[in-house]
Amino acid sequence: MVTTHQQRCRPRGESRRSEILDVALQVFLENGYSGATIDLVVARANASKATIYSYFGGKEGLFTAIIEERTEQIISCLFAQDFSDADVPVALAQIARRLLMVSMTPEAIGIYRLILSEGFRFPDVARTFYRLGPDRVTGHLARILADWRNRGLIAVEDPEVAATQFLTVALGELRVRAVAGLPPDDLDAAIECNVRNAVEPFWCYVRPGNLHA
Repeated sequence: MVTTHQQRCRPRGESRRSEILDVALQVFLENGYSGATIDLVVARANASKATIYSYFGGKEGLFTAIIEERTEQIISCLFAQDFSDADVPVALAQIARRLLMVSMTPEAIGIYRLILSEGFRFPDVARTFYRLGPDRVTGHLARILADWRNRGLIAVEDPEVAATQFLTVALGELRVRAVAGLPPDDLDAAIECNVRNAVEPFWCYVRPGNLHA
């Protein structure tokens, strides 16, 4: 969360860029990728086309910047803590819980819904989303798993595959239902259920001495 003090300390150009991205995200969520236009962003952000193009180079660059900024926020939330010496199941639960908390926000669900609905018409946009978003998150977790493996804390052959599997199970059907407009009545309880369902079988599989790992 950005505080008022942090906003005052930002250079004007950085603050203005962030303001435009916030406005542009709402334009994309309300109109879809195909319906969003630079003119809509300009009008709502009270900016000029020259400013938009100088910062982002056009609509695709604007969307890319949104995904990149949001992914940085997610990664800083998930992996700011040093997990190198953490208790593995506890650390996995923390990562899964944080992932679900950031992934189940209306903004995150809106972005994912946009990609699912329009990615087939705009494959470059979908590729950008996965390259800057899910693939980076998976890569960060894979490096943590590789470090744990190298120090004998877990047993996995392919940390990248293991990271993908863990994150997929952590998100589970909960995000799919939310994208379909069916969020749970008790989100906190649903998140804790998903955390348990992700961590317990994963830890059983990767704990040292497991012959199947």
